[in-house]
Amino acid sequence: MSGMTNFVIGAIVGFLICVWAVDTTPNAAFSALWTKLERVQAMSAAANQAYDAMKSATQDERQGTHPLLLPAEPRADPAVYR
Repeated sequence: MSGMTNFVIGAIVGFLICVWAVDTTPNAAFSALWTKLERVQAMSAAANQAYDAMKSATQDERQGTHPLLLPAEPRADPAVYR
């Protein structure tokens, strides 16, 4: 057997032992694992996007180009109209 086959068999047996240890069904455990992996993937994608935005802003500063900044509209403070 190859090393990858041994890894897959070990992962499956380990998963089933964990399912037995927490006294749940394989379907429920797999569903929970899948949901957790999806959350990790979404958080990783968000972190990559934030890193890319930060890196892009840093490169813009080095090149002397800045994104177009529009002036903010003046805020109407309710105290002014009393």
